[in-house]
Amino acid sequence: MIGAIARRELALQMRDGRLVMTGVVLLLAVLAATTAGWFQFERARGEREHFIAEARQQWLDQGERHPHRAAHFGAYVAMPELSLAMFEPGLRPFAGQTLWLEAHDRPAFANIPSEDDLTLQTGLGVASGSAILQMLGGLLALTLGALAIVRDRESGMLRLALAQGVSPFAWTGGKLLGLATALALPLAPAALLAVGVAAWAAPGGTALDIVVRGLVLLGADALLLLGLLAAGVAISAVARSSRGALTAALGLWVGIFVLAPRAATTLVERVSPAPSLEAYQKAARTAFDEGYSDRPGYAAQLKALETRTLAEHKVQRLEDLPVGFSGIRMRHMDAWSTEVDDREYARLVRTYDDQSRIRMAVSLASPFVAARSVAQGMAGMDWPHHRDFLEAAETYRRGFGLQMNSLIEARVRGAGWEMDGDGRDWSAVAPFHYASPSAGWAIARQAAFLGLLAAWTMAALVGLVLASRRLRP
Repeated sequence: MIGAIARRELALQMRDGRLVMTGVVLLLAVLAATTAGWFQFERARGEREHFIAEARQQWLDQGERHPHRAAHFGAYVAMPELSLAMFEPGLRPFAGQTLWLEAHDRPAFANIPSEDDLTLQTGLGVASGSAILQMLGGLLALTLGALAIVRDRESGMLRLALAQGVSPFAWTGGKLLGLATALALPLAPAALLAVGVAAWAAPGGTALDIVVRGLVLLGADALLLLGLLAAGVAISAVARSSRGALTAALGLWVGIFVLAPRAATTLVERVSPAPSLEAYQKAARTAFDEGYSDRPGYAAQLKALETRTLAEHKVQRLEDLPVGFSGIRMRHMDAWSTEVDDREYARLVRTYDDQSRIRMAVSLASPFVAARSVAQGMAGMDWPHHRDFLEAAETYRRGFGLQMNSLIEARVRGAGWEMDGDGRDWSAVAPFHYASPSAGWAIARQAAFLGLLAAWTMAALVGLVLASRRLRP
């Protein structure tokens, strides 16, 4: 019975040119946004490869200079993007694309597109294929569902069907299945095409990973649209008029897609605001100079270091040391700077984790928030992916800083400082290599949002079952 009702509903929707026209428009919008994302992704990839090559050559060609000055001269690295970024750019417009790695300081992302793009500064967002599929697809799902049963009630078809012994559950279930099929016909091919293009554009050996990520992303979007469709049909089952059903559906869409994301942003800013870069760096400098807990500041540590080093080598003056104290001092400075920075960075990470929990709480009311998080995570453009890259770059920065300090320690004596490294020393620093985490890693970090999205969809289906029990002609 449900299958017959679903086939009838699908046939009716196909004969109604409005759904076909709306579906085609939505399909073209998703494809247009994805195509634009493709060109942007390819341009960014070319620019990134050129930037990385030029930055490496700049490091190698810096000429003779003191190794510590070379460490401050630094190296530039750029975060690679997975090919799914053409479908979902995620945090790219707001998180930056490059890092400058230099002595003493943990890097922060620079070259942020939103700083140069007025539309991003004003909060108009990014018209990505993923966002269009979620927002406009969600609007279509809600409005289709909201009119599904109330029109039958107004035309008398519902009274006739129930009088012939069709159960309310079969009627609502068939409506849901038929509308879901009608909705999938234009959207599924476009979404699968986008994932296929992303897999084709992926570097060798990563296509399967991209396919897995893409299917999880589409699965999350399917849950979102199914839940919204079920909510729309539930509204239609209890509404007394088409106007009332549409008003309720549009109100729900505004709450889920407009108000809830803004509420999440406001809550994050009020409850767990992240420090600005200036405040973060000031706190780190203060802790470096003054110390914290039972740890003294750098000046006191330096004095103790001199005493220990003299005692270790059994000399009275720094000038008499058989090794370069400047290198030892730089190594200790970097170690203390690392300890301070790790402390401040851990605080920052806890803040971001608190923000994620706030967004997770908002996801209970808005599946769109959860769907956006999953999409960004599967595309490799969320905070966990940026954090993984940051930590890999920081490990690399500490490594080449240690190499520079070791040169000073080995090539000068006593309290001496002046020396020069050359091209052989710079080329001994291996170039930075980074591989994005696997699909499994990304799925694990989005498991909570996936669970919330599934729970919201299940709640919408349960609501539809309860509404079907109240179904009246």
